[in-house]
Amino acid sequence: MCLWIINYQAGQTVYQSIIQLFGYDSIYHEFIQVNQKYQWPITQGLFKIYIELIPGENQIHLSTTISELTFVLFYYPTKTNNNISLRLVYISFCDDTNNNIEQFCKQFFFLTKLVRCTLDEILSKQTDFQRSLLFQIEKQIHHVSMLRKDFQEKLTDNDIFKEIYRQIYTMDFAQDLSIKLVINSSISPSLAFASTFKNLIVLNLPEHFRHLPSSFDEFYENLMTQNVNSLFYLIGAYLHELGHVFGLDHGNNQNETIMSSSKGYVDDGKDFFLVTPRFCSIQFNRQCSCYKV
Repeated sequence: MCLWIINYQAGQTVYQSIIQLFGYDSIYHEFIQVNQKYQWPITQGLFKIYIELIPGENQIHLSTTISELTFVLFYYPTKTNNNISLRLVYISFCDDTNNNIEQFCKQFFFLTKLVRCTLDEILSKQTDFQRSLLFQIEKQIHHVSMLRKDFQEKLTDNDIFKEIYRQIYTMDFAQDLSIKLVINSSISPSLAFASTFKNLIVLNLPEHFRHLPSSFDEFYENLMTQNVNSLFYLIGAYLHELGHVFGLDHGNNQNETIMSSSKGYVDDGKDFFLVTPRFCSIQFNRQCSCYKV
């Protein structure tokens, strides 16, 4: 057999609708095809594949020019109440009439599902953590409107973050500190930043982030366009800040972890989302590509 899936077993039950498969091709092809529809790159024999599942039985067919692998996974949504809730909040100005709130919320929710399955793989590899049981994503997204005048003299990302933080914690839905809050903000169209304090993450996204995917097919198409660096930035920033909100600091290894403060978010997103030459170097030299907890 030329194709191996390393992180899942045939017949396994999974608990989220999007998963990341990590595998190996001993022939070192350039691409691998999934269910005769999605094509993913192979780098130095390694590949990462994202798959969207439907409830129940899912047959997965992988193929290269000379190799095939077919197996079944079972998807059942998580129903436990013991894991932590991730509450999503979208912020805009009251007088911003150009916002397509429903579309932005769909993009935000889909991005969170992508990031969750990527974080699951990091935790599973490093700590034998059981996938999908760290947190669940609330299906309702809260939309909050703020006044433009409150931000007129806030010129830095730190000032904007503090003002968002101050206003959010006056609202009823933010009073339960056991719930992690992730905020997608369009408050400052000239600044892109990600910050965390206590149980709150703020991702401030300028105008050019508004073409992010809201479905799996859009996500796959996005990977083939010039917009992909915006997606990688968000994935890297989101993963990094989730690490903070769950208690991780920047650590000592400033080159090879998702908690690195010296790397850019775009590189973080690429390393943990796809197989890159740098990722291969880490794997083949048995270095840690995640954060040990």
